[in-house]
Amino acid sequence: MKDSLQFHFDWEHPEGVRGPELLATWASFRITIDDACVTRVFDQSAKTIRDNIYVPLYPLAEWIVWNWWSLLDEPEVRATREQRGFSARHNVRCVGDGIVMPDMEFLPLGEHVQIIWSPRKNPFQNVEFLNQGKKVVRRKELFQVFFDFVQSVCARLEQEGVTGTWLQQGWGIVSTSINDPEEAAFCKVVAMLGKDPYALERSEEELVIKVAGMLPESLLEDCFLLSDWSHILKQAEHLREDLGWIQHRPENWERLKQVRDARNVVPVQTLPWDQGYDLARHLRQNLGIPDDVPPSSYETIAKWLDIPVGQLANSIREETYGFPGMEALVADNENGSPAFILKEKGRPENQIFSLCRGLCEYLVYPHTPRLVSSVNTEGQKRNRAFAAEFLAPADAIKKRLVARDVSQEDVDELACDMGVSPFVIQHQIMNHGLAVVGAE
Repeated sequence: MKDSLQFHFDWEHPEGVRGPELLATWASFRITIDDACVTRVFDQSAKTIRDNIYVPLYPLAEWIVWNWWSLLDEPEVRATREQRGFSARHNVRCVGDGIVMPDMEFLPLGEHVQIIWSPRKNPFQNVEFLNQGKKVVRRKELFQVFFDFVQSVCARLEQEGVTGTWLQQGWGIVSTSINDPEEAAFCKVVAMLGKDPYALERSEEELVIKVAGMLPESLLEDCFLLSDWSHILKQAEHLREDLGWIQHRPENWERLKQVRDARNVVPVQTLPWDQGYDLARHLRQNLGIPDDVPPSSYETIAKWLDIPVGQLANSIREETYGFPGMEALVADNENGSPAFILKEKGRPENQIFSLCRGLCEYLVYPHTPRLVSSVNTEGQKRNRAFAAEFLAPADAIKKRLVARDVSQEDVDELACDMGVSPFVIQHQIMNHGLAVVGAE
């Protein structure tokens, strides 16, 4: 993976621009990622295609500072995306002051950030953005690109004799937080709630601190991402009660504990979904599970793990959670074995998939409670990939395929044979390049 996000700009001196901060920061601006140009546009007035746009950079720098912690640390939660106004904090097209910007969204995953850009035609502007693409970059790279860009815009303002702007004041506040680890951690937590860490009332600050003191650190990020602000205290108490139930379970999964204790560390240099695939293959190999397996069920899972099915059932409790996107809670019981709280669902295969996602968390984070959810983060991508490969190995699917083109009916039949949802089969086929789905 090549880190190559760049903001290119050259300062210019236009005529007729109002506002000292806009005049001072007018520039020819271009964004590139690898060999792709995000800002390539069709200029409707000149009837030409070019890679640069001509805009004041003050509004973009101000938007970055205003949304600094969200851009770097607030993952996407699809269930609450619109409710929390996610796009306004993550999509460059939402930069204000009427300047033209591409449809370019930053989706934090953890140590990486996914960047997605799409064509955009604005009827009120004379340019049309042409390109589309997707790229995963390192968070530290994005941090540096943003940091250097804002520093440059602030330096330009001072050079042009423009002082006292909101950007300069706001950047001073954010810079102070960046250099204070405790304050930076607080800002990150508040950003996960979709809120401005510098605009909280005292009572809200106290609530965040109280919730942080109620739960293990390993649960906090997902709790803040999934919780409804108005019910966050009640939801945290619910999690704490469920954690207590898990920790007092007496079941003993000796075989799985041995595998976990003997496993190799997950290589951090690989992408999260590759980590999940590798870990699933490692577990299947250590448990002696052949590729040609019966449809997944609780009985099958118990046999693979070498425990009575009743012991597996006693380690699971189903609940209706008030958290949008919440799928499971997993933690060690008193014997160091896993126990699970699963969100109630109508289909058994979906429950088993959530259970296996929890198994991944148990293996990757020893003796650490974890949440499984629909949040778009590296950890959740890893456990989804693990569950898919554990229940429906890519090699097993490949052996069952009779052609490079498969229909939706073929996918449904494979899903039925392997005891998983069609969604799992389709994603395994697509992610591993096994066939083309959708052919008639």
